Amino acid sequence: MTLKELYEALDMETPADLGYFEQLADLMEMEEFIEENAFADVLSAVEPETAGDFAENFIKELTDSLPESGGEDVAEALSTMQQRLMLLAEDLDKAQARADYTVELYKLRNWLHKSAGTLMDGKPCTMLEAFTELRAGKMGLSNHELSLSMFPELMPEEMAYGLGDFEKIEL
Repeated sequence: MTLKELYEALDMETPADLGYFEQLADLMEMEEFIEENAFADVLSAVEPETAGDFAENFIKELTDSLPESGGEDVAEALSTMQQRLMLLAEDLDKAQARADYTVELYKLRNWLHKSAGTLMDGKPCTMLEAFTELRAGKMGLSNHELSLSMFPELMPEEMAYGLGDFEKIEL
């Protein structure tokens, strides 16, 4: 998908037009492959409050769709990712925090689209397909059997957060 096609799909002309939950959710859930640099371009002007609210609410929506038993590991992975994204969103005015937020959100997008992330009716499906079915199941609209016993790894091996600027004080 080209950057122009991505902007059209998200009903945007410039990165400054990205401001709605629905646009960000569409960005995360689009089936088409999105290059990381195009993904970063779209997010290059997102406001910190919008980015934080999106991370909190999008992941909460995913977590809320999980079954009461059997989804604990997925819920823990999502909770950790949610906290990480919300922390990074607080400092989006700093270039490194914005870059880190974009990388982590792109990682979450890839995780959702990873093939064979879980099983639906005994066949491999993506995590996004599983979450879609789980949401439908909560509304009584699905009769598929899902297994979340295997899912792709979401956690990075290492994550560093800036602690901000320190000011020397006299004791």
